[in-house]
Amino acid sequence: MISLPNHTRSISSESQGELLDEVERHLRFLTETVEDRSVGSPGNQAATDYAHDVFSKLGWAVEEQTFEALDWEDGVAAITVDDEHRFGCSASPYSDGCDIQAPLVVATNLDDVRQLPTDGALLLLTGPIAQAPLLPKNFPFYKDDAQQDIIAALEASGAQAVVTAASSAPMIEDGDFGLPAVFVSEDVGQALVGHSGRHVRLVSSCRRRPSAARNVIARINDAEPERIVVTAHIDAKKGVPGALDNATGVTMLFLLAKVLDTYAGSYAIELVALNGEDHYAVPGQLAYLQANPDLGSACVLNVNIDGIGYREGKTAYSFFQLGANFEEAAKAILTAQDQACEGIAWAQGDHSMFVQAGCQAIAVTSNWLLENMFTQTITHSQADTMSLVDPEHLLNTTAALKRFIEAVDQNQH
Repeated sequence: MISLPNHTRSISSESQGELLDEVERHLRFLTETVEDRSVGSPGNQAATDYAHDVFSKLGWAVEEQTFEALDWEDGVAAITVDDEHRFGCSASPYSDGCDIQAPLVVATNLDDVRQLPTDGALLLLTGPIAQAPLLPKNFPFYKDDAQQDIIAALEASGAQAVVTAASSAPMIEDGDFGLPAVFVSEDVGQALVGHSGRHVRLVSSCRRRPSAARNVIARINDAEPERIVVTAHIDAKKGVPGALDNATGVTMLFLLAKVLDTYAGSYAIELVALNGEDHYAVPGQLAYLQANPDLGSACVLNVNIDGIGYREGKTAYSFFQLGANFEEAAKAILTAQDQACEGIAWAQGDHSMFVQAGCQAIAVTSNWLLENMFTQTITHSQADTMSLVDPEHLLNTTAALKRFIEAVDQNQH
């Protein structure tokens, strides 16, 4: 039987108002004062400076991991046909810009890409081939052979640039992709199909910009050989507020730093603001893994916080590879709360790299977002603002995680 801490509350009622004020202050800085937290951007640098300052003022030892990262600047993009018809389009994130004139070739499947006369063309992808976004070709954690075949065929096609026609998001978001790329709506794609074979002009003024970024790591009780690592990604998609994705997760790191500032138990505690979950190359995650080759043995547990605090529904805790003691404590303390539940296993987060290294892990998110992962249009959009956040969820989850850490620590003795 798991032994629970004697107290029933981890955050006193007297501190509730103070912590709510802090939540608002942190979220406002990360989502409004900073206008763009994409990796390598000036706003991203400001956000990591802010995290370093918060952790330091709370007395935690702070380390930064600096790494190269490609930043990107958007620009105007348009397709014109014979100077008569103009079609609006958007540059695919992290694409090179271009100004080309070429015959338009339409491909609806991989055989078209391989067999049609695409050399020197502007290649329009529509229909079946454009239905799913392509993973970045060098994505380190997962490969899809069918998608790799499409990417290889496009890069070998001899086309000057690629236009993708899909329902919403860009099909290509990859700074390693070898061709300039833009995307259009399905309706615009169908209109362009009518100009197949004609010479068209594509102008896209976006550009890539070499930059650098940092992970921010705060530690306490660092002499202990085993550690509990709590992660939240500090970056966001280019140009979006990123309140739920993932300013709330970073704010929870700050809250945990405050309520665990006197922790002196059996584990080292590491709070990590990772920088790259929403970047095609996940550079911060790779930098962290490179600096921690012993992750599977040194990290006894990862808690990854991403998408926490949505105003509707409960907080979801998903468990991965938990041993009996950790699972018992998690179910007794975390999912037993009125506003919490056990979530489905999901792989689209930074906990996955810990799971792949053999670590126990708990992923924490909003259950509504988890249940609507493939249909919701909030995250990665301009709608992801502070107005969607219930700060009480952050405080309740912070209190629960504090009690959980104390419980598993107590049962080490």
